[in-house]
Amino acid sequence: MMKPARAWATLVLLMPLMALAQDVPATPPTPTPLSAADTAAALSRAERLGKAIFLQDLAAERATDAIRAKYRAFGKDARVRGWITEEHDGQYRVSYIDATPAVLYRVEMAADGTPAGEVQVLSEPAPLSAYEAAATTARTLAMTAQVAPCAKAYNSVALPEGEGRWAVYLLPATTLPNVVPLGGSHRLDIADGRITASRGFTRTCIQLGRTPSKRGVKVVGMMVTHLLDPTPTEVHVYWSLWARTPMYVATTDGQLWEIHDGRIHKRDDVAQAPASGS
Repeated sequence: MMKPARAWATLVLLMPLMALAQDVPATPPTPTPLSAADTAAALSRAERLGKAIFLQDLAAERATDAIRAKYRAFGKDARVRGWITEEHDGQYRVSYIDATPAVLYRVEMAADGTPAGEVQVLSEPAPLSAYEAAATTARTLAMTAQVAPCAKAYNSVALPEGEGRWAVYLLPATTLPNVVPLGGSHRLDIADGRITASRGFTRTCIQLGRTPSKRGVKVVGMMVTHLLDPTPTEVHVYWSLWARTPMYVATTDGQLWEIHDGRIHKRDDVAQAPASGS
């Protein structure tokens, strides 16, 4: 992972250093403007969910690395069909499951992505906890949804919403460190054993880049125009954290929003933002 880039001092001076991403789909409906209170609530929700998605995804990634470092046979274990990540007491328990489903491996991870305990290789597959069973059911149901794919493989993060409800995020997977596959990210709401709502966060398979130019110019931020919401979403926060790079999101009302270290701020020093994008 790249180290976090510094926040931009002024947008005008640093505009040439952006990894600028724009694609132009058919004209979408203009998002309904929000009141000041609703805007604050939307930003807070995006920050909270984006960070939660990132921390679960980070825990799973680093847990997999920890298991492979200790047990080389893990990579060839055909029984493993996926994993479930559960937050508890400020840590994350990552459980790798088979088709039963039952638990084969467990790893406790700290919030910073470092192991918080020994890798557990279970001699016999163990029953799932109530949380793991509910999360597995939600994830399995979400994977049956008919969504527009933008990658051959997807990662998933299941977040509990309370009262038996779940939000499952489907996130395009990539093996290219300088490609940020924003396009094709989806959210599925699960309740009562069915998908109650779904949404995509882009209209196209847009990808952001953070590859330095051939002239050695360093990428200090990514920019995308967003047509579907009046404010940035949790997916913008997640991908900015994942890329360890600030993201600038322009919305159709002419506002430009800065996402840095998981926090969203409006850039009042920019008068007009681009009108086309994802």
